[in-house]
Parts: sequence; structure tokens; C-alpha cells
Amino acid sequence: MSEQTLHDENGGNIATEQDPMVQRISLEVKRRESSLIKELVLDNCARCYSIQGLTDDFCNLRVLSIINVGLQSLAKFPKLPKLRKLYLSDNRLSSGLENLEGCPNLTLLILAGNKFKSIDELKPLTKLLKLSILDLMNCEVTTIDGYKETMFNMLPQLKYLDNADKDGVEKDSDDEDDDDEEDNENGDDDEEEDEYEEDDSKTGLKALYNGTFQEEDDDDEESYEGNSDEEESDEDDDLSEGDVSANPVEEAPKGEKRKRNTDDHQENGVEIDNEDDNGPPHKV
Repeated sequence: MSEQTLHDENGGNIATEQDPMVQRISLEVKRRESSLIKELVLDNCARCYSIQGLTDDFCNLRVLSIINVGLQSLAKFPKLPKLRKLYLSDNRLSSGLENLEGCPNLTLLILAGNKFKSIDELKPLTKLLKLSILDLMNCEVTTIDGYKETMFNMLPQLKYLDNADKDGVEKDSDDEDDDDEEDNENGDDDEEEDEYEEDDSKTGLKALYNGTFQEEDDDDEESYEGNSDEEESDEDDDLSEGDVSANPVEEAPKGEKRKRNTDDHQENGVEIDNEDDNGPPHKV
């Protein structure tokens, strides 16, 4: 931070005055993280002769406005890789545009009402390859013969210079609205990427859980199939036992058994008692 210190006659410090731009930035940021700020307006901040308090920490800044603050130098301009719109009109700038090379995505630059006098002072803008809108109105350089033709040849990426294209057709206000929509789309894309990554992580966890549950289901199915096989085996055993009990071996009637025994004895020459006759046994 830049501070202005006042001294008394004896050399002692009697007051400390903070740089106005630093104060204004602190007021605009309001305790938020610098990296979260996307738009910063520092217009009409008095006695800001140079860049103070604006650092590389504002890495996500997309729109910056420093209008009518008495700015004379861009020497400490930070690297702002996502900056798209820069408003520096009504200041006292006459050089130092090379300090904007740290803003490669700059598409709109408003330098109207400054002190630029020659084309050479504007040559550093050739490094800004995405610059499509440039405003130098009310600068002395615009009075040079062949100014517009020279600028469009030097900066082929330009669509509009001082609110008009190469053919002199004035810029429609809708073109700037389109730039705003593009900024919003880029912001939405960043948010969608974050959400997509979060969804991917959730999907991964979900797939992991589903895989675990699927393995458990497979184990349950295998266990169930094993139990079914055992039950079928038990049923087969029960059926075989039932067949045995249901179909016992039939015993021959006693008369037939005795007859068969008698026939066997007769074949072997065994004497048989004649139960019906009272006579002595005889051989057949």
C-alpha cells in the first residue's frame, strides 16, 4: 500500500494519509477475496496519478474502469489474464501502453480523452491480439492525416475504431451487448465445468457404491442358487424314500410258498408226510 506521511516542524509524523486508489479499492472489495472479484469500478477517484493497490491477485477480473482519476502512468498495471474490458478515458495518459501486455484477452479498450499525440505511442497495442474495439476520441492523435487507415492496417484485429468500422459504419450498441453476453457465457462455462467435475466425482462414488452393491447381490444370488440345489437334492432323497415306502416288496401267499417248497423237496427226493392219510409215509 502507498501512504502519504505528513510531518510537523520537528520532523515528527502527525498524520498518515492512505493513497486514494487504495482506499477506493478497499471500499469496493469489502473484505472479499481479490481472486473472486470480476468487476471493479474506480471512477472519479481524485489524485490517483499512478496505479496503486491493484495487484495480480485480481486474477479473475473481467471488467475494470478507472475513469477521470488523473492517471498519468500505467507503470504498475498488474497482469490480469482474464480482463476483457478496460475503461481509462478522461485521464492524462500519453504513453505506457506496453504495460497492458499482461492482459492478453482484452477485447475492448477505451482511451478517449487522454494525451496521445502520435501513432508510435499506440504501437504496443499490436501485442493485444484479441483487441476488437478501441476508442481514442478526443485524443490529439486522431487529427493526424490518414489516422484511421493507419490504425486499421496496424491493428488488423480491430473491428471498431472510435465507434466506427473500417468503412465508416457506426458501431451498433448491440455489438457491445454481444460482448457482455459472451462474458456471461464464459462465466457460465467456468461454473458448468466446476459442476461437471463435481458431478463426475459424485458419479464415481455412485458407481463405486453400485459396484459394491452389485457384488453383494451376486453373492446373494449364488448363495440362493446353492440353497436351491440343496433343496432339490433333499427333495430327490425324499422322493426316493417315498418310492421305497410306497412300493414295498410283495411277499408270496403262504399257500404258494408251501407249494414251491414242496416242489423243491420232491425234486430232491425228500420224503413228505401225508397229512391227509393215516398211512405210513411214502416216497414219490
